[in-house]
Amino acid sequence: MSLENSSGASYKGKNLREATKKITFRQWQIILLLSVSNLVIAACISLQAPFFPREAEEKGASPTIYGFVFGVYELGVFISSPVYGKIISWITPKFMVNAGLFVAGSTTILFGFLDHSPPGAPFIVLAILVRLVEGFGAAAFITASYTYAASEFPGRVASAFATIETFFGLGLLLGPLIGGALYQAGGYSLPFVILGVAQLFVEVCSIFILPPPDRSEKPKSGNMLKFLADAGVLLDGLLIVTTLMFLGFNSATLEPHLRQFDLQPVLLGTIFMITATIYVITTPMWGWLCDKGLDPKLLAVIGGVMCIVSLIFLGPAPFLPFTAELWLVNISLVLCGIGLAAKFVCAFISALKDALKRGFPDDMSTHGLVSALCTICMSTGAFIGPTLGGYLLEHLGYRESTFSLLIMEISLMILLMLYMIWRKVKPLKENSADISPSNSTEVTPLLSRSKCTTFTQTPELYTCF
Repeated sequence: MSLENSSGASYKGKNLREATKKITFRQWQIILLLSVSNLVIAACISLQAPFFPREAEEKGASPTIYGFVFGVYELGVFISSPVYGKIISWITPKFMVNAGLFVAGSTTILFGFLDHSPPGAPFIVLAILVRLVEGFGAAAFITASYTYAASEFPGRVASAFATIETFFGLGLLLGPLIGGALYQAGGYSLPFVILGVAQLFVEVCSIFILPPPDRSEKPKSGNMLKFLADAGVLLDGLLIVTTLMFLGFNSATLEPHLRQFDLQPVLLGTIFMITATIYVITTPMWGWLCDKGLDPKLLAVIGGVMCIVSLIFLGPAPFLPFTAELWLVNISLVLCGIGLAAKFVCAFISALKDALKRGFPDDMSTHGLVSALCTICMSTGAFIGPTLGGYLLEHLGYRESTFSLLIMEISLMILLMLYMIWRKVKPLKENSADISPSNSTEVTPLLSRSKCTTFTQTPELYTCF
């Protein structure tokens, strides 16, 4: 492999050329299928929120137990995602999409018949097991869909990923609405049967639409430990964790905070949708900016600053001399939605670009590692957010709870900016240390007219002298 290919410069040039090409009919088919699939998968995550707690209590489950039933889904995603990221190039993304949709759809339908289970321990055990396996299936699909975004859309990776994430967020937003409507129309089983069948239908479509696996190259397994052994990648992971954590925190704590305004249920529900709606709307914009060549880490910092401002006025922070105002809460939720969208999309793109600059191959093994990182961090944040939010709200109150998150976000942004500064300074130090003949490789004839004769052998950056 040539130094030019390893440096990432050729990758950037290739992407710029690809970005100017028209999207092919095959690419339109792929992105449409993955978008609809993500919408359905995400809707099944939040489908039972309006009615399952009451049904579970009638079966003898306590709030702690049925809360764990909700959370065990994310545990399944967390456990299985690293495995999928390592083996995806062997079993192919198409197989993982099909298998993931089949498992998730089947378990969704099965969950819809738990109302026929005996109450008590049988119901609880079945609910936990079915939900856990559903998480395994969803993790396979999500990891594979992100891998498709990275491999099938060169030059438009950020936009493809942002489109998929937009539909995923839309599914989370619509899930409770769909679930509540179907539950009211046909009882407990109907929402799960309808959404489960929808997943199986999309799975059948994917068999015919998704391209067959490329057998021209020998499959390789990505090295997850080597991939994670980088400060930039770890920071990208923290950006994703905190994004999902803030969304989960709001879902668990915002309603008690809004009680002081004595709002009608419709208005209360509308306020709850602000952050998620803004997140869905602005996600494509951040993907477009990444594809235009802007530094994704810099964009993530901009998003983080928006989140910091949001957290300052959402409570508001204890150091401010005034109490909460409804209009201020709404503005804070809007800023939060914009900032979280920036952090999530830019973290994925940044992790991919950094991996390629470090010398990882631009192939499915690397795409699988990045996708697995994204899925793992999503599940981690989604699990920590409501759990930590409930604990902090109970022991500290809402203003102090948001202040704790504020400190966390400021710390993360400081670390990210220090890393960006270090990344700019590090090559300069390496260049001065690696000019010696022992650390250089002659790549052009000495009598060549080109002024470029040697390259440093630094993996992160190949600099022409």
